[in-house]
Amino acid sequence: MKRGIKSIFLIITPFIMGVLLNSCSEDDSYVPAYLEIDSVLVDATSIEGNGVHHITSIQIYHNNKTVGTFPLPCKVPIDAEGFDSIQIQAFVKNNGNSQNNVPYRVLNLLQMKVQFKRKETVKVIPTFTYRTNTTIVWQEDFETGNSTLVPIRLNDGDKTSIVSSSFDLFGRYSGLSKTFSAEFKPIDSLKFMDLGYFERIKSLPWDGREVFMEFDIKTEIPVTLALKRFYDGGEQYVPYMTVNPTKGIWKRIYSNLVYEIQGQPASTQYDVYFSADKETTFNGNHQILFDNIRLSYLKE
Repeated sequence: MKRGIKSIFLIITPFIMGVLLNSCSEDDSYVPAYLEIDSVLVDATSIEGNGVHHITSIQIYHNNKTVGTFPLPCKVPIDAEGFDSIQIQAFVKNNGNSQNNVPYRVLNLLQMKVQFKRKETVKVIPTFTYRTNTTIVWQEDFETGNSTLVPIRLNDGDKTSIVSSSFDLFGRYSGLSKTFSAEFKPIDSLKFMDLGYFERIKSLPWDGREVFMEFDIKTEIPVTLALKRFYDGGEQYVPYMTVNPTKGIWKRIYSNLVYEIQGQPASTQYDVYFSADKETTFNGNHQILFDNIRLSYLKE
């Protein structure tokens, strides 16, 4: 019995080896080219804005077929030789959550032709532009020395002003920038402040379209982004998200407000607030800095 089993094994083994060798041969026949993207740019001239951004991931398509979504920087294998079509979609962290990357759809899906050669790497720096149907509700970088961000509730001694600050967003855009400063003073016994857009916002889309609020912030105190909804017969204050202390660095926050706007009556109006509370025991930097605010959505 053992001899019979051994004989069968000897017959089957060459067959299995042949299959494995053929499989290896087929795998080795796929030799990709590589697309390397270390960073991306944003051209905001069409909306009369600046190109400051924090796009963290991109989704890549090859000839309109999905390759995948990749964090930046990335080096991606592409099954291509010669000129081929690549499409790229920008992604951002919603509410600063690295586990919640979402498409930033006010930017066009980038279309480009790339010269590929198998085994070799081609590097590109994609430049995204804004869609022509982008609506900019609020945009402020404070460079004029004026501000559309104003104190709504400011206690005795606290102050707001436009100041020149060192600006650096993860090693990019380094230099001096005019920023909005809100500062708690020791004599403030209430220790809270509200800042907001100076004009009530009307006609935000209520049909489920994305409404993105983005801004740069540097703070050692938690800051809440909030909405106040005004509708027939009442109003409602809605704390939306809290920005944790940024530990001495600038951070860019993207927040999709659709969840608090969707399904509201079409006549609803909104105030946008930044609110901060300072604990009595807090002894760190009392200054909060804001820059490069933008509120946008896509028209139908």
